[in-house]
Amino acid sequence: MPPGNSCPSSKFLIQGEIGERTATLTRSLLVQTKERLADPHGLVLFTDGFLSYQTLFPEVFGRPYRPARQGTRGRFPKTAYRIPRSSAHVRIIKEYAGKRVVSVRTEIAAGTRTRVHEELQRLGYRKPNTSAVERQNATARRMNPHLARKSLAFARLTVHRVSLAHLVQGTYNWCRTQRGLRKKLDVPKGRQQHLQRISAMAIGLTDRVWTLRAWLSRPQGVSCRA
Repeated sequence: MPPGNSCPSSKFLIQGEIGERTATLTRSLLVQTKERLADPHGLVLFTDGFLSYQTLFPEVFGRPYRPARQGTRGRFPKTAYRIPRSSAHVRIIKEYAGKRVVSVRTEIAAGTRTRVHEELQRLGYRKPNTSAVERQNATARRMNPHLARKSLAFARLTVHRVSLAHLVQGTYNWCRTQRGLRKKLDVPKGRQQHLQRISAMAIGLTDRVWTLRAWLSRPQGVSCRA
């Protein structure tokens, strides 16, 4: 399944990538996620145990500095990275016995326990998890048959797979209402008790549910800077 980053509170899919899961793909995912965030240094990232996240998070979301050289000879130390107090990275590591998950442990790879606890309180979570992006992956498989493990659909060309993935991402963010995002109306409109909302409405990018025609008519898509 292609990796992606999403906002748990709004269910907004910030960035997704298509291809084999490698360090290069992970770097592209994190860099483009940073470019789309209004405050990239306020991010608390929950990931699985893939090691490239731990390696690349400080480089992408940290602040670079040059450590002092010891003495007057030799090379200068390599650039290091400080993690802002407002950022953190938590790994959710699953241990398997065959194909079964036998245990799950969490590890704070960067940042402080206090910052992680603050984010858990804001999200209403009791413990760190990756349920938001896992739910989105399941939805993507239902919306895009080329991502299903057993399917009669074929997408041999990379351009086709990427185009379909972008279409699913845009539809999910801008055209698909989410039951978990609906808000109760102060004054019911007939039998309507709730305002149906999309992910883009939850983070203030729009005030209405878009039709697929309206979204596709926008040149180069719609800005989704969160």
